[in-house]
Amino acid sequence: MRKCPNCGRTTARTEDWACQWCGYPLLSESYKKIPKTYKQLKEEELYRQELPVGEEAVASPLPNHGTLPLTHTLEPEHEPVPEPEAELAPEPEHEPVPEPEPELMPEPQPEPMLEPEAEPMLESEAVPTRTAIEVTVEGLYSAYSVNKVAADAKFANKILKVTGVVDKIFVKDIYDIYYIILTSAEKKEEWNVRCTFDKKDVPELNRLTAGQTVTVQGKYDGYKMHIRMRDCVLVGQ
Repeated sequence: MRKCPNCGRTTARTEDWACQWCGYPLLSESYKKIPKTYKQLKEEELYRQELPVGEEAVASPLPNHGTLPLTHTLEPEHEPVPEPEAELAPEPEHEPVPEPEPELMPEPQPEPMLEPEAEPMLESEAVPTRTAIEVTVEGLYSAYSVNKVAADAKFANKILKVTGVVDKIFVKDIYDIYYIILTSAEKKEEWNVRCTFDKKDVPELNRLTAGQTVTVQGKYDGYKMHIRMRDCVLVGQ
């Protein structure tokens, strides 16, 4: 059996085209198919983990000694009868001491009003000064074909604005999967671009169609089977 490219375990494909262990999408038909969904497998696993609760004792086999019950019924112990406490002699009464008269406290003076200091602007609220690197899917493919290690170092921690053709669209709320695959018009490249979006972008993703040319901006996130981008937004379609 083939292994999952995400978790690395030998796996099979569920009815909703996902890894039976981690739920990663398996788009190839070469995986063995399981007649269940990923959600059904998870529900069965949770059911097996639940232990039955009962009052009967469970016996476990022991070598050469028959069985030994894990729980035993203990006879309730008789509570000791408390001995009567000895009566204490009453303490002698003390004459009341007169309380001193309270001193008059001066009335508190109102504190002067202080003007609130202006809160410093957080770095996250500042306007980003970095500009996005504009490139096409063909341009990325050329860079990775020459030297993928050098290309990875060049685009690390950079914002990319990639233009390409929509090849596949994945929107699965149950797994929190929202991404598209960009390719070139000829679809001859070995390195395509996977653009991951947030759930709030689902309405825009649902309006896309395969074969449509779009421009996506996002942060470079390395490469593994695809050139990956995260925190993506559509900036042109």
